[in-house]
Amino acid sequence: MPITIAICDDEKNMAEHLMNLIKSDTQTSTKNLSIDLYSSGDALLAANKDYDICFLDIQMPGLNGVETAEQIRANVKGLTNSIIIFVTALKEYMQDAFDVKAFHYLIKPIDEAKFRNVFFRAISDLEKSKENSDSHIIIKNGNTHHKIFVRDIIYIESHDKKVIINKTDGQIEYYGKINELENTLNSSSFFRCHRCYLVNMEHITRYNANTIWLKNGKDIFLAQKKYQKFVKAYMSFARGDGLIHV
Repeated sequence: MPITIAICDDEKNMAEHLMNLIKSDTQTSTKNLSIDLYSSGDALLAANKDYDICFLDIQMPGLNGVETAEQIRANVKGLTNSIIIFVTALKEYMQDAFDVKAFHYLIKPIDEAKFRNVFFRAISDLEKSKENSDSHIIIKNGNTHHKIFVRDIIYIESHDKKVIINKTDGQIEYYGKINELENTLNSSSFFRCHRCYLVNMEHITRYNANTIWLKNGKDIFLAQKKYQKFVKAYMSFARGDGLIHV
C-alpha cells in the first residue's frame, strides 16, 4: 500500500515545490508514495480521502489551515489520524498547531534541509504507528472475552469495584482493578492522572491544572498533585510523537 500524502496550498508554485522536495528526498526515495495537490481546505475535505500525511498552508480561501486541521481531528471525512504538518509564513498560529496535534510547523520560505528532516521523521513515525496498530488487550466479562485495540482506548475509569474502559465506539465494564490495567498498559502513551482515571494521551485535546479534555468531548479529573508529573509525561509523549509545544 502506498503512503498517501495531501499537499494543501493555494499557491500552486509552493504546492509543486513541496511535491518536488518530497519526490527528491533520497532518504525516502524507495518508498511507494501517492501525492495529491489541493488549493483549499474545502477541496481537501470534499475529496473524502484518507491521507497518511497532510501538508497544510495556514492562509487559504474558505477554510484556513487551522480550521481544516480542526475538521480533520474531529474525524470529518475519516482523516482524524493524519500526520499534520503546517507550512506557512505565519508564526502566530503555533499554539493553534499544538491544539490540533500538528506534527510540525515549518516557516516559509522553506529550509529544504529542515523540510527533508521533518518529512523523514514523519515517514518513520507513520511506519512505527502502523506496526503498532494491532496492539490489543483481552478482557473477560462474565463468559465473554473482548479483544480491545489499545489505539481505541480513550480512557479507563474505576468505579464501585468496576473497571470501565471507554473506547472510541462505546464502553466495556467488568469487575476488576484499574491498577492491573495500568501495569498491562505500561507504555509511554498512558498516564494515571487520578486514582480513578487512566488516560490515553493520544486522545487528549487540551488540559489545565485540574482537567483533561478528550477527543470524544468528555473531560476527566487531573489530580493536582500529579499535574507536574503529567505535564512532563505529556511533553515527552508529544516530542516522541513529533508534536510541538510553544
